[in-house]
Amino acid sequence: MNYYYVLLFVVHTQWVIGFLNFWHRGEGRRVRIRVLPWHVFLGLYTYALAIATAETGLLEKVTFLQTMRNVSKHSTESMMVNGLGLVLALLSAFVILAAVSPKYQTIQTKHLYSDTTSFSS
Repeated sequence: MNYYYVLLFVVHTQWVIGFLNFWHRGEGRRVRIRVLPWHVFLGLYTYALAIATAETGLLEKVTFLQTMRNVSKHSTESMMVNGLGLVLALLSAFVILAAVSPKYQTIQTKHLYSDTTSFSS
């Protein structure tokens, strides 16, 4: 079985569940509170995989530059690719730190949605 179809199915399933959750607000708050840790974990996991893919691509690029074209380890191109890799790694570390830092997490005690809507002032 092709993994592309499994990924496509998961993405569409996530979209449908999100769409239905947006329109049906009855149990939404309790479900959102239960799903939030998994949502954060999967989001950060996907972000980390994307960063790992980018870093691997940079490593592959500099490896091919050094083997195929005989570029030295201390050339301008090698320094540029290595610098880009370091900046990408540091930026991703700060993004992940900000996402899991309790300083930036707020606990909301108000109800976001209500079954009855009152427009009186």
